[in-house]
Amino acid sequence: MKLLRQARWLILLPLLLLLIAVLLHWSADGETSRSLRLLSALLSGIALLQILLWHRVRQRLLKPLAALERGSEIMLNTHAAHELELADGHLLGDLPGNLRQIGDQLLRARSEVASAMRSGAERVQLQKGYLERVIQGLDEGVLVCDASARVLLYNPAAHRILHHHPALGLGRSLYDLLPQTPLQHTLDRLSQQADASGRLICAVRETDRLLSCRVGLLRDDEFTSTACQGGFLVAFDDVTSRQKDLQQRDRLFTSTVQGLRGPLANLRAAGENLRDYDDMSAAERLGFIDVINQESCRLSDQVNTLAASESALVGQEWQLANIYSSDLIHLLRRHLEQQQQLQLTMTGVPEWLCTDSHAVVALFEHLATSVARLRQVSRFDMEAQRGDHTVYLDLVWQGQPLSNSELESCQHEVLRDVVGHPEAGELARQLGAELWSQPHERIDGMALLRLPLPAPKDAQPAAPELPTRPMIYDFDLFEPRPQHDSLLNTPLRNLDYVVFDCETTGLEPGQGDEVVSIAAVRIVNQRILPDEQFNQLVNPGRSIPAESIRYHGITDADVTHAPSIVEVLPRFKSFAKDSVLVAHNAWFDMAFIRRREAQSGAYFTNPILDTLMLSVCLHGSEVEQSLDAITARMGIEIHGRHSALGDSLATAKLLLAQIELLEARGIVTLREAIDAYR
Repeated sequence: MKLLRQARWLILLPLLLLLIAVLLHWSADGETSRSLRLLSALLSGIALLQILLWHRVRQRLLKPLAALERGSEIMLNTHAAHELELADGHLLGDLPGNLRQIGDQLLRARSEVASAMRSGAERVQLQKGYLERVIQGLDEGVLVCDASARVLLYNPAAHRILHHHPALGLGRSLYDLLPQTPLQHTLDRLSQQADASGRLICAVRETDRLLSCRVGLLRDDEFTSTACQGGFLVAFDDVTSRQKDLQQRDRLFTSTVQGLRGPLANLRAAGENLRDYDDMSAAERLGFIDVINQESCRLSDQVNTLAASESALVGQEWQLANIYSSDLIHLLRRHLEQQQQLQLTMTGVPEWLCTDSHAVVALFEHLATSVARLRQVSRFDMEAQRGDHTVYLDLVWQGQPLSNSELESCQHEVLRDVVGHPEAGELARQLGAELWSQPHERIDGMALLRLPLPAPKDAQPAAPELPTRPMIYDFDLFEPRPQHDSLLNTPLRNLDYVVFDCETTGLEPGQGDEVVSIAAVRIVNQRILPDEQFNQLVNPGRSIPAESIRYHGITDADVTHAPSIVEVLPRFKSFAKDSVLVAHNAWFDMAFIRRREAQSGAYFTNPILDTLMLSVCLHGSEVEQSLDAITARMGIEIHGRHSALGDSLATAKLLLAQIELLEARGIVTLREAIDAYR
């Protein structure tokens, strides 16, 4: 239609010529009349010819084009099967037929998309129905919350277990229903350790009911809904009566054991006196004495056996879990700094503990506050030391140890943030054993307060066999960020790179494996600079399994005096600065680094390239993608395989070769490289 409106002005030219011819004809007179009439006739003929030509062009070209324009708009936006309104004799050739074919293909494509969407929607609806039935059928209460702890979902069991608590409702804060402190503590621990779930017992606000809760994080990469990202799930059951029975049993058992010791000691003393009584006949006295001694010894042995088993029996249903001492100390440090303005420094080599981390943090927060008041100190060290079957958790300060009376006074304080509101001493006994205070064993002028805690049986998880590192990916690792804008459009060959590699105790950072060595080398202007390198052994805070030593050759003796990863990461960040980080199977190495970023304060926001993913883009996933296989395929020799520095140098050579191949395929910039494997 626009074409017709624009083309209609072309008719003015022949009309103008016709008007001129008429004017010439009327003005013809005298000697010029004949020539003017001839010119008028000529112009009239030309004008009529143009009018006829315009009519033909309009009918056979412009009108069909307008119909084509109108029909294509309908096909594109509403009805792909629209029949073009064209008269016979048009001059458009095969164009209408081609447009009809495009319309048919568009119709089929739309039909297929609609069918796929219906099928997908049906599957989603079916899965939603299954999920609803499963959640509704659970005996456990289930609450799903967003990152701000607002309730997004709850099941009928939650209503039943919570007795229709008025604070339960969609969009309401979970912390109006359950206490924030233990829940936030569990969430913090899960976010640091990447555990699947954590357990705790907490009380329902404004009631006397206790819940046994299992808390799990909703990882961002598992949900497309922004509402769920950063959120968490709480599954719970009512354990009020069970917990009351447990506490009553604990108190009864403790009081019984303590009450029997005195009478039995008196019984043994009476037997000794009776044995020495002179008025009794020798036979009677000895027989009586033997009976008393035998029975008292037997009872005494039984009580001692029960007393020795007290720690196993009392509190056996507490929510115990393995936790790395450095993680626990980090949580305690944050509590003390934020709430008490006290400073806490971790010392020594971290150890694994098996304990209720929330209860331990609450206990030591109380103890540190008490010591700060009694000794006028504001700085503490904290250290975990391994015993035979125990891990000693020591709170250390400069000054004198607590006296028995001061320690006794501290232990009688009631801890309101712990379930059951136990006294500090009672909680210490339930967690492990008695508290004691003494001068520091190695440092003059320092004192400590010690709590023995049970070491977990699986304190050092058995390392799996070490095949090729697992190819498991978090693609958000490579997602461009706003701070990368200045680099994304830079040609790959013009970027500065830091190529790095980590050697570890095993393959599972979430199960306690740690870095034992990290090395890196710089690439500037397409040149590997071997003199500009970072190469550091790391003390993992745990023994290195023999299976791992067989691969990288790093032993416990090699890392005894090495710094921890928390100390090393800030130095590595300083070395890397704003360069592009490069690794082979980058997810694996970054998983170990990400786990310790918060503790070290060194956050790696650099762009990241992965030579493994680049190799998949270049050569496909059908071929082997280990570093050995790729370098052999590219003719690159590796010196010092399975050493962090040797692997870094090999990966640097591989990156330079891959840049050449990428450029040959038209992939020139960092953005294009990242897009290629995203």
